Amino acid sequence: MNRIAKNDDIKEISKLRIMQQRDDWKELYPNNDEEFYEITKKYLEEHLNKDVFFFIEIMNNKIIATCGLQVIKYMPQCVESGVEGYICDVFTLKEYRRKGIQTNLIKECIKFAKENNIIRLNLSSDNPEAIKIYQGQGFESDKLIMKKRN
Repeated sequence: MNRIAKNDDIKEISKLRIMQQRDDWKELYPNNDEEFYEITKKYLEEHLNKDVFFFIEIMNNKIIATCGLQVIKYMPQCVESGVEGYICDVFTLKEYRRKGIQTNLIKECIKFAKENNIIRLNLSSDNPEAIKIYQGQGFESDKLIMKKRN
């Protein structure tokens, strides 16, 4: 069963985010689970279902997968509202991977974006398996983005 996360889900999502970050950052992940859990939980308490939404898959009364959508409001263009979304925290517990769960959550995220007039969805990934899922849902690489770290 999938649905949009509620405030009651914040603690569990925060724990899954630690797992997701460990998975993504591997040996570069700093061992600060307790601190990271607290700042993630606090962030979600302030932002969940306001400008960040989590689509979750539940099995046996526990969250097994997440797909986050951060809503970002830019200055409007003359032909667009300026509201974009950034897909983040795409994570499935290892034992539930390769079952189409993430594809379904991404579809829910896309549907939500259309219903809420979000003009564009962005994401970043270097995971070849994830990239195939995203491309299957119509995502394309963009050569226009430039970045600078301060």
